[in-house]
Amino acid sequence: MNLIRAGTLFFLSLSAWLTAMPASAVTVPDLYEISMPVTTSRDAAFVDALKAVVVKVSGRRDAPARLGAALNNPRPYTQRFGFTADNVLQVGFDSVSIDRLLTEAGLPVWGRERPATLVLLNMTSNEGAPRWLDGSSSSAETISRAAKLRGLPSVWTEATAQDQIANGDTAALLQAAARYNANAVLLGTIRSDGAGGASVQWQLASPDANANASGSLEDGVDLAANTFARVYSASGTSLGSVAVEVTGIENLGAYASTLNYLEAMTLVRGVAVEQVSGDTMKFRLAVRGDADTLRRALALDGKLLPQEQTDSVQPADRLRFRYQP
Repeated sequence: MNLIRAGTLFFLSLSAWLTAMPASAVTVPDLYEISMPVTTSRDAAFVDALKAVVVKVSGRRDAPARLGAALNNPRPYTQRFGFTADNVLQVGFDSVSIDRLLTEAGLPVWGRERPATLVLLNMTSNEGAPRWLDGSSSSAETISRAAKLRGLPSVWTEATAQDQIANGDTAALLQAAARYNANAVLLGTIRSDGAGGASVQWQLASPDANANASGSLEDGVDLAANTFARVYSASGTSLGSVAVEVTGIENLGAYASTLNYLEAMTLVRGVAVEQVSGDTMKFRLAVRGDADTLRRALALDGKLLPQEQTDSVQPADRLRFRYQP
């Protein structure tokens, strides 16, 4: 049995994911929290919970197989836990301990800041035009449960005529994402096989990566999560130094907002102010990964707007932005 999917029916607060308002990059608040049914023993449920959380945090489906002996001793990584009346384990893992565990296993860490993904889902038949499904359908509920397990923020909206994109044009999909302030689009087309079964053709479109797959409803979520994890995650052992210049900082509030924003990013391990000149501040950041990884993460929510480089030869470890109030 797939342990990750076996626990999907037992997650709490699902309604918040099904009805979430469209947003740009989402900070996943419960990235290190898991609910897992107790099917055999409580010890086994802790092991299954650890398997689930390392998949969610690393973005890698093979993460549990890389943990070795640590997989059989999950208690040292827990911060809090309890059991519900219907025998479901609710456990919050310690983020520092889990990140260290992943790093020691050679696995990346995919931070809390993740792309908001607009899901467009339709059913096709030989009889007529596609029928578009919204977030209240049973198929949407299945997708949203899987998305919560993978830590993938999903955006649902009632499809309008301009969103009903059947030809899979990437530019049109990205325009649909922009209309709902999302970072990407996951387009699914459900096709009947004529024998009572069905498969889904999936297309993922984002500014940083595009991908396709076919399979089940959950396979679309896996396609998006696996793709984004490759783009936005970083090795915990790879610590880089990046210079970040931010213009438009005209008062103390803007300075505090920018500093707090940078310090709160999962990729950022340290922030130092190097220079202040007028409305421009230069920071030196210690980051997991490199400047490209940081740039992609910062681009998700648009709080800092990328600026054209003025130098004829721009160092690879330097980024320029403008503060967006």
